[in-house]
Amino acid sequence: MRVVRLYSENWYYQACKFTNANFKWLIHDFDSFRKKAEDSISESYRDAMIYTGMGLEPHETVLFSYVAATLALIGALIFDFFLFRAISFEMSTLRAVILLSLLFPLVILIYMSEYIKIHARWMKVSSLGDMPEIISYMVMSMKLVPNMEVAIHFAAGNSGRPLAKDLKKMIWNLHVREYRGIEDAILEFSNLWGKDSEYFKRALHLIKSSTSEPDEAQRIITLNRSLDLVLESTRTLMDSFASKLKTPTYVLYSIFILIPLALVALMPAITVVGVRFGIGTLVIVYNIILPLLTFAYAEYILMQRPAAFVPQDIPDIHPSLKGIKKRKKCTLLLSSVIGIVIASMGYLLILRGNPMNIVSTGTLNGIIPPTLFIIWGIVFAVAVYLNISYAPYKKIRDEIRKMENEFSDALFILGRRISEGRSSEEAFIHTASTMKGADIAGALEGISINLMNMRTDIRSAIFDEDFGAFKDIYSERIKTTMMLLIQSVHKSHEVAGVAIVKLADHLKELQEVELNIKQSLYDMTSTMRSTASIFAPLIAGITIALSEVIAKILQNISDSINRLPENTLPGPAQISPENLNQSIPSDLFMLSIGIYVILITIILVRFAGTIEYGGDKAQLRYEIGQTLPVTIIIFTVSTIFSRIIFRGMI
Repeated sequence: MRVVRLYSENWYYQACKFTNANFKWLIHDFDSFRKKAEDSISESYRDAMIYTGMGLEPHETVLFSYVAATLALIGALIFDFFLFRAISFEMSTLRAVILLSLLFPLVILIYMSEYIKIHARWMKVSSLGDMPEIISYMVMSMKLVPNMEVAIHFAAGNSGRPLAKDLKKMIWNLHVREYRGIEDAILEFSNLWGKDSEYFKRALHLIKSSTSEPDEAQRIITLNRSLDLVLESTRTLMDSFASKLKTPTYVLYSIFILIPLALVALMPAITVVGVRFGIGTLVIVYNIILPLLTFAYAEYILMQRPAAFVPQDIPDIHPSLKGIKKRKKCTLLLSSVIGIVIASMGYLLILRGNPMNIVSTGTLNGIIPPTLFIIWGIVFAVAVYLNISYAPYKKIRDEIRKMENEFSDALFILGRRISEGRSSEEAFIHTASTMKGADIAGALEGISINLMNMRTDIRSAIFDEDFGAFKDIYSERIKTTMMLLIQSVHKSHEVAGVAIVKLADHLKELQEVELNIKQSLYDMTSTMRSTASIFAPLIAGITIALSEVIAKILQNISDSINRLPENTLPGPAQISPENLNQSIPSDLFMLSIGIYVILITIILVRFAGTIEYGGDKAQLRYEIGQTLPVTIIIFTVSTIFSRIIFRGMI
C-alpha cells in the first residue's frame, strides 16, 4: 500500500480543497461533473495521484484547474484594460499583449491539470537521492547490530528524507500486524521502490540476506556489497545524466541565448523592409517570452536530474544566524537606497549639464547610456542584498562541508585509540590534539571536557541541548554517525575500535562517490557559469554597439534621402526615410537587452547550481549575488569599448 502523506501545507492541496469548498456553485450538476472527471483521467494520472499520496479526488483537481485558468484570464483582461488606458502602443505590441493574455490562462490550465503528474515525477527523481543515504544508514547500523528491524528504525529515525517517511510507515504497518513479519514488510517495500530503482531493491535484499550469514567476515562483505551496489547505481545515474546533458545544454546555449543575442544587432535593419516594432514588443519578446521559455526548458532538463546527496537544511535557529530576519530587512532597505541612487545617476548628470559628455544622449554619442546606470542600480541592489543576507548561510555550509571531510579522518584516529584500550575521554582528547587546527577538533575536545568535568554519559556529552559538544553542528551525516558511535562504545574496546574505523571507511566511500559525481558534472556546470558571467554579457555588449552602428548608418542614409529631390529613387527602389528611422531609442533598447542579460544570468546560475549541489536555495542566492556584478561589469566594458571602436569607423 502506498504511503499516505500529510499535505496540509502543500499549496496545491490547499488550493484544490479551497476551490472544492467555495466554487461548487459554478457547476450546475456537480454529481455528473464528479463522475465525468473520474472517468476522464488517464491511468498514468491515477497512478500519480496514488504515488503522491495527497488524498485528492479527480474532480477537485479538475475544478481547481478550471477556476485557476478562469481567474488568470480575468486578471489578464483587467491588467490589459488599465495598461491600454495608461499607455499607447503600436499595433504589433497590441497584438503581442492580446496573444499573451490569451495564452497565459491556457498555460495555467495545462500546468494545474498536469501538476499531479509533474509532482509525482519530481518525487520519483528526488527519492533516488534518498536511497544512498537510507542504505548507508542501514548498513552502518547492521555492522554494529545485526538486526534488520533495528537498522530500519535507525535509518527512519535519523533521516528527514521522503523515503524515510515511507520506512516509518512500513514500521507502523509492521507493528499493527499488517505484515506477517519483517520479511514480508521488506519484500513489499522493496517491490514498491524497486519500480524506480532495481539497484535499491537488490541492495535491500542483500542487507536482509546478511542476517543469515554465519560468518562475521562474510556478513560484512555482504553489507559492503549492498552499499557498493547503491553507490554504483547513483554514480551510474549521474554519469548517464551527465552524458545526456550535453545536447540539451547546447540547445539551451544556442537557441535560447546565443541566437537571441546575435539577433539584437540585426533589429535596426528590419525597419528597412517596413517591419516596425516599438519598445513594448521588444520588452515582451526579450524580457518576458524568451526568459520564460529559457526557464521552462532549463526546468525540463533539471526534472531529469536524479538527486544525489541532498544538501543539509540550515534552520534559522543556528547560532550564526541570530537576528538574520532583522538583518535581511535592514539589508533590503540599504540595497534599495543604493539601487535608487545608482539608477538615477545618469539622469542626474544630464540635469547637471552632462559634464565631459559622459552620458550618451543620442545614438553612438557620449560614453555611457543613461539606462546603463539603471541596469547597474538593479544589479548592485540585488547583489548587495543577496551577498549580505546569505553570506552567513554560505559560511555555515562551507564549515559543514569542511567538517564532514575532516570527520572521517578523525573517526579513524578515534577508533585506533579506543582499540588500544584507552578510555573515551582520553581517546577524544587525543583525537582533538591530533586534529588541531581542524574545525572538528573543537567539538571533539568539547566531548572530552564534558565527560571529565560534567561527569555525564557520552550521549549527553555529545547531544545535550544545553551543553552538548555537537548541539550546534547541523550535519545530518555527522550526527547520524555519532549516534552509531554511541552504540559501539558500550562494547569491548577492540570491537568498538574496529566498528568506529569501519564507520570512518564508510564515510570516506560516500565522500569519494560525491566527489566523482561533481567531477562528472563539472564540464556542464562550468560551461553554464562561463556563459552566464562572461560570454553572454560580452556578446550582448558587442551586439548592442553593432545595433547602434546600423541605426546610425540608416539614420545617415535617411538624412541623405531627405536632401534629394522628390521621386529621385524610381519604382521598386523607392525607399521611405520613415522606414530608416528607428522606432526604439537606443537607451531604451539597451535597458531592455540589459534586463534580458540579468534574467538569463539568474536562470543559468540556477541551472548550473541545481545540477551541481541540488536545490540549496541559500547557496543559489549567494552565487547569484556573486555572479551578477561580474556579469554587468563585463557587459558594461564590452558595451563602452565596442561603442568607442565602432564610432571611429563611421
